[in-house]
Amino acid sequence: MHWPGPRQASAALAVTGCLILAACGGGGNQHHSGPSPSATASAEPSSGPAAVAAITANWKTVFNGKKSIPSRLALVQDGSQVTAFVEAEAKTSFGAAATGSTATISSVTITSPSQATVHYEVLLLGTPLLKNRVGTAVYLDGVWKVGITSFCGLATLAVSKTGPQAPAVCRS
Repeated sequence: MHWPGPRQASAALAVTGCLILAACGGGGNQHHSGPSPSATASAEPSSGPAAVAAITANWKTVFNGKKSIPSRLALVQDGSQVTAFVEAEAKTSFGAAATGSTATISSVTITSPSQATVHYEVLLLGTPLLKNRVGTAVYLDGVWKVGITSFCGLATLAVSKTGPQAPAVCRS
């Protein structure tokens, strides 16, 4: 990806490093022991307006810097495989800004019973820093999750300067 200038690259790196990965709000040592925030007693629907609402809610949770790491990783495909990376990123200098991260979802298109395309922006303190992003949501075990390919694309941006190597699942 080509960035127009170093300032935008630094902003993207900060956003990626702290918003998606570090999740500093909520403490990284908490253990999540329940369904995801949007999961109910029955599985989330795999199609229709209710599925779009579930995808939107889950993506917003993943990008919400005030949520705990376990609650966010529960909504990422293969989230357990990226825990060490996320915890390492949480210790970087970008961590302090994480609590101000959010996302807006402009559209969700369900492309199959197990996949959807998500158009979104990542914001820091309400200011869009990663605009016009396109990601993939996957339907696994009755829950719509941020696809590992979307996570890995953002992780790749974060590792360019912060040091930790991308998780193995992103390198294969």
